[in-house]
Amino acid sequence: MFIYDGFDFSPYLTVNSIKRPLLPPQELSTMSIYGRHGDFFFRKQHGAVTLVVSVTIRDQTVDGYRNRIRELAGHLNKSEPKPLIFKDEPDKFVRALMTDESDLEELVMMGQGELSFYCPDPYFYAIEDEVFTFSGAGSYDFSREKGTTESFPLIEIRGEIGSTGEVTIETDDTRLTFNGLLSRGDILTLDSHYLTAYIQKPDGSQVSAINELDRMDFPVLKTGVNHMAIRVTGEADVHEVQMMSRSRWL
Repeated sequence: MFIYDGFDFSPYLTVNSIKRPLLPPQELSTMSIYGRHGDFFFRKQHGAVTLVVSVTIRDQTVDGYRNRIRELAGHLNKSEPKPLIFKDEPDKFVRALMTDESDLEELVMMGQGELSFYCPDPYFYAIEDEVFTFSGAGSYDFSREKGTTESFPLIEIRGEIGSTGEVTIETDDTRLTFNGLLSRGDILTLDSHYLTAYIQKPDGSQVSAINELDRMDFPVLKTGVNHMAIRVTGEADVHEVQMMSRSRWL
């Protein structure tokens, strides 16, 4: 069974099968040159994936069946990808949107068909994510236990940074420095997934901080042991750094 955008479909239909590929489509960037055997390989990336769920829908009466179909259609009709959870993996979700036709082979009070969920981001994410908290500047070692591939964390920095101050976040393979102003009560947020940075003000407003970064080399976390260094220079003090791992699986 499955839960989509917070709605549990278990009482309304029976899941016959779920087609989940072992890996998303592998999109390769290559180039062939006349006179040279084979191709030049540049890079590989994972493409979007479509998950196909075969279902059976039934009811005791014809009117009840038609009403059930209409109700299910309302819960499946979304304008953007929403969390999809399969009950055989209740600790993970993928963002999905219905695609293609969803025809039903109907016989009076029963229908069978396939629901195709398009997932532009092919990764499954942890529902209860790993969160790491560091108390101020320093060097820290920590282990990411969830997930099977690299992740792009969300980092929140609380502290104070003056006109001559800087704070640098460095991992094993990345280094990023913020050299803007940060007042008491502000939260500097570094979002590695969306490659953006902003400051959350105490009143709830947000101010872009992307122009105060020295580069776009956002932190990336590996599975297993990671190292992070938090450094301050000049008129700067970091009180706390909180990092949501965004652990994920293919």
